[in-house]
Amino acid sequence: MIKALLVASSKVIGYGTFLTTLPNGGLSSIAANVNREICDVKILDLVTVQHKAVPFFAKYIRQNHFDVIGFSCMVFQYAEMLELAKLAKTILPNVKTVLGGYHATVAYEEILQSGDKDYFDLVVHGEGEVAFSSIIESIYYGSSCENIPGVSLLKNGKAIHNAAGDLADLDELKLPDRSARVMRNRKFTLFGYQADVVETTRGCTFTCNYCTITKMYGRSYRKFRTEMVLADIQDAKDHGAKAIFFTDDNIVLNRVHFEGLCNGIIERGLNDIKYMTQASVQGFSRNPHLPELMKRAGFEWVFLGIESDSDTTLEFFNKDKQFSTSETAGVVKSLQNRGMFVFGGFILGNPKDDTESLWRTYEYMKEIGVDSPLFFTLTPYPGTEIREEMLKGNYITNLSDYSLYDCVNANIRTDHLSTYELFRVIDSIGHKAFTDSRIVGRLVRRYPWFMLKVAFKMLYRHPDMVIHHMTAGRFLERKRRKEFALRNQPAN
Repeated sequence: MIKALLVASSKVIGYGTFLTTLPNGGLSSIAANVNREICDVKILDLVTVQHKAVPFFAKYIRQNHFDVIGFSCMVFQYAEMLELAKLAKTILPNVKTVLGGYHATVAYEEILQSGDKDYFDLVVHGEGEVAFSSIIESIYYGSSCENIPGVSLLKNGKAIHNAAGDLADLDELKLPDRSARVMRNRKFTLFGYQADVVETTRGCTFTCNYCTITKMYGRSYRKFRTEMVLADIQDAKDHGAKAIFFTDDNIVLNRVHFEGLCNGIIERGLNDIKYMTQASVQGFSRNPHLPELMKRAGFEWVFLGIESDSDTTLEFFNKDKQFSTSETAGVVKSLQNRGMFVFGGFILGNPKDDTESLWRTYEYMKEIGVDSPLFFTLTPYPGTEIREEMLKGNYITNLSDYSLYDCVNANIRTDHLSTYELFRVIDSIGHKAFTDSRIVGRLVRRYPWFMLKVAFKMLYRHPDMVIHHMTAGRFLERKRRKEFALRNQPAN
């Protein structure tokens, strides 16, 4: 019997764990689809331990011998996964280490050309269920992994990169295995409610140039059978979930499928759960009846990818064919009128941005009335079209320290702002939103006790950041300038 461990990173964007701490649903699916007759698999979701992640991981693998350890990460989480892989090789010299996830999918060649190749025996690019299951079977039966589709490895010092296999048949996949988690399910929360994640579709047909999803799935869009999704929701509920986050990149891309899901939730009595999803403005603009159906199905939160106040910027992001800024306010109001809390995502830092245009986005956010904004810095992820465009224009100032590719740090400049200046303006916008009485008031009125707990938690864990926010970003100014200077990212 092979003992395998699947590890998810502790790193999240910004201070995300104050409002949400969600499990890695992909690892639960991978665990479920491994042959359990030959493999005992556990999932270690380090997001629940945050700054204690490294010692927690070290202690756990010392106490529990593993033959295979799989690491999954996005680009900004890679440095942590590399550190854990090095630690695993030290503690368990014979362990087989496997790297997967979005970063492995876009950077597998780079990883096996660098010194990091000493710490990852196998790198999986693309979906993980079939590839990881094949890896486990190969190890168990003593055969080679060098012909497994979607797997890269070294043989006699030479890199072998197998072409990706066919996309998984979603009808053939088993339900995620939540019982494989080492962490208790009550550790995962969404606005204070015990939470879980569920997937209803995979892929996206849109062409946003800053996104890496096509590297994982190609330009495909596949749907899980509604009955399977409802069974997954029921399983999450049986494991204690009171809230569920749908991880789909665009859940309303197929209106008929989404309507069937909502109706199924209502018919099964699963609308006693609070649901959160991310969706496009276009999906609601073209289907104005959906918010009413979502209300009856129990949807509490919706994240809209609004991105910008400017149609020109939407065109730069290759999103102008999806919707225009004139549609956004109506969609926001329609969702709010049905009792849903609307998060608005904005991407700041296109090459033409200056201080004035950045602040216009803030004013636009207030104008359309989103309940809570999330301001992200444009990040040139490896494998994206926007990275290639920005490389040509010499806009990228940090090419290789991917730990800073977290949508918070600035890694680019614009025609008008240096990297630090861009960071400073976006940081100031974030502080303004953090202290805006209307934004804070909406959260406090809706979740009074939870927000009180969040306030105490922030004061305890990050008093410097609280003071920084309350002083409009001046408290940590000197420290931040030094950090940027050390990163060789002064004004250009």
